[in-house]
Amino acid sequence: MNFNQLKYSLLFIFNFKLIFGLPVSFFGQNQVTFLHLGDSHLQPNNLSGMTRYLLQKEIGNAGRGLIFPYVLAKTNGPKDFFFTSDIIWKSAWITQHTDQTIGLTGISIQSTTTKGNMSWSTGKDTLRYPASTGTLVFEIKDCQQCTVRVNSSQKQYTNQDKLIDTMVFSIDQPTSKLSFDGATFTLLDLIELSDQKGLVYHSTGVAGATFKNYNDNPQFKKSLALLDPDYVIVSLGTNESVKKWNSVAFDMEVNKFIDQVKSSSPSSKLIIVLPNENYLKVNGNYVYNSRLDSVRTVLLSIANKRNLLYYDQQEAMGGKGCMLEWKKQGLVNEDHIHFLKKGYQRQGRLLFEYLTKMIH
Repeated sequence: MNFNQLKYSLLFIFNFKLIFGLPVSFFGQNQVTFLHLGDSHLQPNNLSGMTRYLLQKEIGNAGRGLIFPYVLAKTNGPKDFFFTSDIIWKSAWITQHTDQTIGLTGISIQSTTTKGNMSWSTGKDTLRYPASTGTLVFEIKDCQQCTVRVNSSQKQYTNQDKLIDTMVFSIDQPTSKLSFDGATFTLLDLIELSDQKGLVYHSTGVAGATFKNYNDNPQFKKSLALLDPDYVIVSLGTNESVKKWNSVAFDMEVNKFIDQVKSSSPSSKLIIVLPNENYLKVNGNYVYNSRLDSVRTVLLSIANKRNLLYYDQQEAMGGKGCMLEWKKQGLVNEDHIHFLKKGYQRQGRLLFEYLTKMIH
């Protein structure tokens, strides 16, 4: 399939939605939106960034989508946007017990003061991202009289013990600025978009994340409903394979996750990623992790029973033994679980090839 065919396929999706009155993307009638959720394999954006780059290069760039100030949370993240702030922030993760509210991103940052400023800019890599509109999802606490501002938009609040709110703001400068005064402020999710035709590829990953971690986040369904993506790609299961294994509990959590997605974003099509093999270090030697086979079996069974799309990442990489082969090629980390940047980028290209065929 050539890319002109792919573009016409996407145009069909746009028109199909309009003709039959189906929900169009929250961000525009001429856009297709993907949301890719996962774990540490996605957090740095090397895999998903390559997929986004290739899709948008050929189909159309409708904006960067979901972004987050990972640097202010003191963790690794994408390199195509940059955040600064004049205060210290406290981070919380879905992988850890916390009373701090967390959004769809899976990580949140909360101010340690009741007044502060933040600024950011995107398009710091080879692909520039058009942006005309942003959406901020945030929480304020202990507010008697407080204000939140982003660029030219502003909201004021009075006597709010705890409130989650959203703010839509315009982007007309390379750098956006956020300020708050009079309350403890928690940044949950941040989205940048344009009004151009094309594709938005949101992605987020949290190191160590499992299906259960996403399920246990009370804000997950609400945040997903706001995004309302056309496709949800799920890259989870690796962390379950390196922990104490319980196939019944895993089956339950995967189905619960699917139920949450379907109830909060009914029009979204789910794509389950069957994770590739990994190896565990035992007595100084790396041994094939057979629990990963059980993870793949459960995921494939659920995908078939529930009539879901699935992408077999291991088969795309070459099948059984692919991890060791990729290690020989200098694409795999020494832990035999994670990949080097160029390994993730190759995985991103393979996913791109699958998605172009799937959409067509």
